[in-house]
Amino acid sequence: MMELVRDTLSRFVSSGDIAGCSALITRNDEVCFEGCFGYANIEKKKKITERTIFPIASMTKVITVAGIMRLYEQGLFKLWDPVSEFLPGFKNPKIALEAPDGTVEIVPAKGEVTLRQLFTMTSGVPYPGTDTAAARIRVEKEKEFFKEFSAQGNPRPGTVKYCDLVGSLPLAFEPGEKWMYGFSIDVLGAVIEVLSGKTLGQYLKETIFDPLGMTDTGFYVPEDKQDRVATLYHIHEGLRPDDREYPAKSPIFESGGGGLFSTVRDYTRFARMLLHGGTLDGERILGRKTIDLISRDHLTPQQQATHNWDTQRGYGYGLGVRVMTSPETADINGSVGEWGWDGAFGNWFCVDPRENLTCVYLTGNLPGDHYRFIPRLMASMYASL
Repeated sequence: MMELVRDTLSRFVSSGDIAGCSALITRNDEVCFEGCFGYANIEKKKKITERTIFPIASMTKVITVAGIMRLYEQGLFKLWDPVSEFLPGFKNPKIALEAPDGTVEIVPAKGEVTLRQLFTMTSGVPYPGTDTAAARIRVEKEKEFFKEFSAQGNPRPGTVKYCDLVGSLPLAFEPGEKWMYGFSIDVLGAVIEVLSGKTLGQYLKETIFDPLGMTDTGFYVPEDKQDRVATLYHIHEGLRPDDREYPAKSPIFESGGGGLFSTVRDYTRFARMLLHGGTLDGERILGRKTIDLISRDHLTPQQQATHNWDTQRGYGYGLGVRVMTSPETADINGSVGEWGWDGAFGNWFCVDPRENLTCVYLTGNLPGDHYRFIPRLMASMYASL
C-alpha cells in the first residue's frame, strides 16, 4: 500500500542527501507503513532501527503544549492571563525598536504578554539567533547573566529562573502584533513548573510519557541507551558528523521548546493520542474539546501575514501547531485540518483527522531542510491512500 513512501524515503538515503531516517504511518488504528533507512552512525555502520533514539528538537513543543493544557483543563489558568502572574520577570514589558540606521530604542509595551500569545508565537519573545534587535540584546544580556551566575559557583539556571530572566528582556514587537517563531513554548514549560510544583521532565513523565508507555522519551538519554542515539549529520558538507554530546542525566534547564529525545514508536503513541481526541488505549491525557482548541487556526489576518515560512504555505497556526487551511496553496495533496509540527533536525509529524491518520518521520539533518524533503514524503503518503 505504501510502496511510494518506501521508494521516496529510500531515495532520500541512496541519493546521499541524508544519512538515514525512520517513519511510521498509522491509519484506522493500524500500522500501514513502518520503515527504517540508512544509518544512525555511518562511521560505525550502525543502521537506524525502530529503537533508534533521535533528538526531536521542536517536536518537543507539542508535548509541552499537551502538558500545560492538562493544567488548563483543571482551571489553573486562562489563555488570556498575563504571563507575569506566573513569572514576575514578564511584568511591565519593553520593546526593542530598531530604526533603519541601526539605532535601537527601548520603549514600554502597550500591553503585557499573555499565555495565549506564547501558545500562538505572537508574544514577541525571540530566539537568540533571530535577526532582531531584541534577539541581539538577549544574547548580550544572557552572557552577563551566565557569567554572574557562574561566579556564584552555580551551574546554568533552572527552567523557571532562566525563563523569568528572558521575560525581563525587551520583546521584538508589541505583544500580539505579529507571528514570530521564538522562545514562547519554553516559557510555557516554566509555567508548568510553577503551576505543578514539579520539574518539567518529572511532570511530563508522570502525565504523558508513563501513561502512554513512551519509555524512551525524555530530556536526557540514560547511559545504557546512549549507544542508541542517532548521530546528527551536516547534510550540505558531505554528511559530516556532528560531535555534540547528549545529557545522560536530567539537565538543569529542561527546554520545553526543543529538549526532548524520542523514538518513532514512542512519538507515534503521542500522535495517536492526539488523533483520538486525547485518549489512547483507555488512558485519557486530554479532553476531546481541548484537542479541538489546540488544532484550530488562531491567527488573525494581520498575524497570518507574517506567518510566511515556505513550509507554512497553506497553513494557519494553532496552539503550538501548524494547521492546514489550504492544500492548494500548500501545493500538497493533503487534507484541510491536518496538523502537527516539526523539529530543527529535519524531523516532522502530522495528525490527519479526516483520514484517521498519523505520520511520524525522524531523521538527523543539519540543517533540517524540511521544505526539501517533507512535501515529497507527504505527496507519496497521500497518493497511497
